[in-house]
Amino acid sequence: MQQNKDSQKVSEIEAFVGTGEKIGDTLSCVIDSFKLEKNFQMFDVIKSKGLAIKSLLSVLIILPFAGVASIWALVKHGAKGIDFEGKKDALYGAKNNALIDWRKLLFLHAKRFRYLINNNVNLKSKGKTAIIFDDTILEKNGKKIEKVSRVHNHAQGATYVFGYKLLVCGFWDGTSFIPLDFSLHREKGSKHSGLMSDYKKAQKEFRKRQKDSDRARSLLEKKQVRLRELEQKEGASRTKTEKNKLAKALEQADKRELTYNQSIKDKNKAEEVFNRAKALLKKYYDKEELYGLTGKERKEQFKKTVPTGSPGHKRRKEADRSKIDSMLSMLGRAVKNGFVPDYVLTDSWFYCQKLVDKLQQLRNGAIKLITMVKVNNQLFTLCGSGKVMGVKAILEVNKRKASKCRKFKAEYIKVACLLNGTRVNLFFVRMGKSDKWHLLATTDLDLGFIALMETYQIRWSIEVFFRDCKQYLNLGGCKSNIFDAQITDLTISMMQYVMIIYCKRINNQQSFCGLFKQLSDELVELSIVAKLMDFVWELLQIICECSGIDFIELQADMMNNEHVMEKMQRLIPPKIFDNAA
Repeated sequence: MQQNKDSQKVSEIEAFVGTGEKIGDTLSCVIDSFKLEKNFQMFDVIKSKGLAIKSLLSVLIILPFAGVASIWALVKHGAKGIDFEGKKDALYGAKNNALIDWRKLLFLHAKRFRYLINNNVNLKSKGKTAIIFDDTILEKNGKKIEKVSRVHNHAQGATYVFGYKLLVCGFWDGTSFIPLDFSLHREKGSKHSGLMSDYKKAQKEFRKRQKDSDRARSLLEKKQVRLRELEQKEGASRTKTEKNKLAKALEQADKRELTYNQSIKDKNKAEEVFNRAKALLKKYYDKEELYGLTGKERKEQFKKTVPTGSPGHKRRKEADRSKIDSMLSMLGRAVKNGFVPDYVLTDSWFYCQKLVDKLQQLRNGAIKLITMVKVNNQLFTLCGSGKVMGVKAILEVNKRKASKCRKFKAEYIKVACLLNGTRVNLFFVRMGKSDKWHLLATTDLDLGFIALMETYQIRWSIEVFFRDCKQYLNLGGCKSNIFDAQITDLTISMMQYVMIIYCKRINNQQSFCGLFKQLSDELVELSIVAKLMDFVWELLQIICECSGIDFIELQADMMNNEHVMEKMQRLIPPKIFDNAA
């Protein structure tokens, strides 16, 4: 990034996608290494405007490396190193094809990266590995884009924007982060959630009352049948015992009738509540904003019919699935495809009992969890005493047991607990002079505080991935109304990112075939800035400590604020910025 107004940018990714020099040799090298056409051969039976899909996909992958901004620019002006004589409709047809399994292609691409790295002694990493989950917002301008909705921007408080939530599953191999899987989600809105909750609650109560009424009616009918049998005998011929039975049967029938009548009233009352909740929900669907869109806007939104069970159909169903369920599915697929990490890293939003249980099932619990946890009233069982206490209560009880860590200038409290039978260690952390405590939880019982903090910092690599892909690889920049094109565009950006990371690895994070501009001339500058960067982070931590600002929150706010990130990039070379992050 720019050090002053006259200096030029030195971003590896920008240099990679922005130059046309030696592009033929570079593309040939990358394509040969990743065997792109071999992976695309599975779609040989699919054609788009008479052209083979594998040829079209290869063109889409290499577009930004040739300095071409769009399909339209390629067709109109052409590009050095790309031999394409077809029309733009063929490329658009490939992007919009619901039969292409982009998820499988991304996994094949990631596996090829792993193979290339692991078969090179100089590139193979021996560091800790991790699967990281996080989401980001992809803003969109058109309300007619398929499956688009108003989504909550939690990084900027109570603000909402039109677009998608992109959930990404990535793998840290000890040196580099690569994306493995993703899903696009839309949000119905908080008001809808409340109305739907009331509707389901009323529906459940109505069905219960209906069953109670049917059961009461059945019992009443049995008693009435018994009463009629006893009444068939004439009064004079009845014995005393029979008269007592008749009186008892009459009494029981009366009680059953009262119970039945009461059940009818309860059912009618529950039905009124249910119908009212149903009417409110219908009114909301018809007039109010669902997914941030009015009923008229939802009808005008683009809808594409795709074959049931096709990759495009499955992706559309995922859009309305909860991110927690999608995360668990992604975790299972990643492990099934051979990406078995030492740790799974998440922030507090993704922490849940389902995730803990899932990790216990995978590889006999060998994969450990490190996650941020909200300091709320969630219950844990203290080891030793067996007391069940909320997080806030545990913190209050153990505040006097805090230890200090000079390396991170922090106080921490380690508490051994059980979470529904699973052993976890809780680490309450307070940075500098901040009054706010954060909570980290891990299922790795041998992990100390320093190792915990160093491992959890790996999670920032996914934030760097989001930043680089949005800025240089047009992540989320697709303007098509078709959901399949959105999935295609995101997958291509991620595949391109994996290829760039490979180029950086084989060149020791430095220039490759002249693609990383002027890096050799700036090695001295980078060395100086590397030392200055350590000083900057140290200075920020000291300032936070003196002013009572929470350093952890400051880091999170900086990484989540795109405007701040842009300013940081202008001040610091991205190579150094990435290492610091």
